[in-house]
Amino acid sequence: MPYTPRILTLLVVAAIGLAGCTRPVPKPEATTGGPPESQPDRDKSAAEQPSKVTVLRVPNGGIQPQVLADAMGTLHLIYYKGDPGAGDLFYVRREASQERFSDPIRVNSRQASAIAAGSVRGGQIALGKGGRIHVAWNDSGKAGGEGVLYARMDDSGTAFEEQRNLLQTTSIMDGGCTVAADDAGNVYVAWHALKTGDERGEVRRKVWVARSVDEGKTFSGEAAAWAKPTGVCPCCSMRAFAAGQGSVYALYRSATDGVDRDIYLLASTDQGKNFQGTLIHNWKVPG
Repeated sequence: MPYTPRILTLLVVAAIGLAGCTRPVPKPEATTGGPPESQPDRDKSAAEQPSKVTVLRVPNGGIQPQVLADAMGTLHLIYYKGDPGAGDLFYVRREASQERFSDPIRVNSRQASAIAAGSVRGGQIALGKGGRIHVAWNDSGKAGGEGVLYARMDDSGTAFEEQRNLLQTTSIMDGGCTVAADDAGNVYVAWHALKTGDERGEVRRKVWVARSVDEGKTFSGEAAAWAKPTGVCPCCSMRAFAAGQGSVYALYRSATDGVDRDIYLLASTDQGKNFQGTLIHNWKVPG
């Protein structure tokens, strides 16, 4: 199976807030010292300042990095090391005042239980209540099984707890899983698969969600997010995002009639108990 080549750099972009993007920029007043264009850059408002782009090397020769930044500007990064079919995930952090990443902490408690084959099956990271890190990934199947694996940072913030398999009533995952968390302690792990025992076929695949309301201590069994039979593209990834106040969203690519790979948005306002779906974009491709 193909795998993603080594990634040497990571782009971190400081985004400009929506209000700053849409707010009209006041015209500078003319002065006797020259035209408005000659005023120093330090007189510019925050909305006029250019975005800052910093290029950082993924530490320790890691590949398939996933990164997020918290409100303090600290970067949280996971990356993959090892054989493409069975390797390990590592976590590092870099505070805004630091020049280097921290020493790596292995995420998976069972060695070589992660996978990098393909570009959609690697580890995914989320930041939850109290700054706790949550990670989900596809099981490498090295021990002969299949799983959606999950681990969270322990209370000390120095290690990850024992990994757990959230797969209970579904199988034939193929594409990657995703994780989302919010400040209230809700954690969501989602993936697409078949219900165990069902006839195979991409048109029968569904998006499934396992929910936690206690910061990942316990999870519900997986439940189908939406009843509409859109199918799911088996080798495609999906992404979830928790927006707070019990809201959670997920994007996935459907699979119908052998040629439709449409993007759907799933949205829930009740902590992932019920979702509504919206067609975002059509795409016809026989593959």
